[in-house]
Amino acid sequence: MTTIEKYERIGRLVENPTQHELARVFFAASIPGGPVSLIEDGIQIEDHARYYAAAGGTDMEITSEYVEDIYMTVAEFCEMLMELVDAGGMESFWPGKIRVLFHIQGWDEIPVK
Repeated sequence: MTTIEKYERIGRLVENPTQHELARVFFAASIPGGPVSLIEDGIQIEDHARYYAAAGGTDMEITSEYVEDIYMTVAEFCEMLMELVDAGGMESFWPGKIRVLFHIQGWDEIPVK
């Protein structure tokens, strides 16, 4: 997907957001090292490369030290998506965090699909 296509998808989200499309566009914009999934009030991302680096080859529980909770509106989320596209992905965002949870205001009012 080209950068222009990513921006176009973000633009469509501003007009007509759905939970699944927010997650899909986040995946495309962030180029994550792990899964993007829906949670009760937003979206969660996990970065497997950061997990393996922190775990050092062992099984490790993801404690609060490695979790970032971010509270935002849909508009703020879309703005962040544009920043991710500009940066070429999320590699430099949320240093040291393995799991990032985006709690989006009014999530339950956003259509699923």
